[in-house]
Amino acid sequence: MTAMLQIAPLAGETLATRARAPWPVLEGGRSETADPVGAILRGIGTVLKFKRNAAIFEEGDPAQHVYKVIGGAVRTCRMLLDGRRQIADFYLPGDFFGLDSEDAHGFTAEAIADAVVVSYPRVQIELSAEAEPALQKLLMTVLAKGLSATRNHVVMLGRQTAQERLAWFLLRIMQRSGDNPDLDLPMSRLDIADYLGLTIETVSRGISQFKRRQLISVSGAHRVVLKDVETLEALASGEGEI
Repeated sequence: MTAMLQIAPLAGETLATRARAPWPVLEGGRSETADPVGAILRGIGTVLKFKRNAAIFEEGDPAQHVYKVIGGAVRTCRMLLDGRRQIADFYLPGDFFGLDSEDAHGFTAEAIADAVVVSYPRVQIELSAEAEPALQKLLMTVLAKGLSATRNHVVMLGRQTAQERLAWFLLRIMQRSGDNPDLDLPMSRLDIADYLGLTIETVSRGISQFKRRQLISVSGAHRVVLKDVETLEALASGEGEI
């Protein structure tokens, strides 16, 4: 059973304030309430809270909703026939997920840690997009980003060495964090291993090698600072070695 708490707004209270998480600011510094797309999404969205490792939806569930992370982080994954887990992607605050091209979800989505997401009924989004070109453009952008991420993930799994994969992963998280080299990684090393198609031991060795070479520094379980981005970029592209 999915462990979730649905939060309904009280009189004079918004979904966002009940979730205790800000709605993202759009391009130009406008809040969602000042933007027509944001106004549509706010009008049809329901804020949900999920505990750590709780399923937001399961593989094969009807794809009746689209989701947006506003707090915490989410992973999509699938269990393989041999019992191994393959993580397809990670979703951070501001990311949409669950916009499948089929009628059923192809992966399970789980909260990595306690997470807050907004759930939008897919039918209402599609109907609203017919009347609002900006919303239609947003949905196309979400789909295009998903396809690009899938393509890059497949290439990474098929061609890169363990060190190249780890460097590529750290750089991708940096890029998704506004090119900030000071990373807060909500996922565990096991999550990273299952995403990169490696063992947790290989990931741990790679992190230790990067630390010894002063490519990164690590503080606690989740904070990583990229100290030599240029070398990591060369390594991720297959043009460098350590």
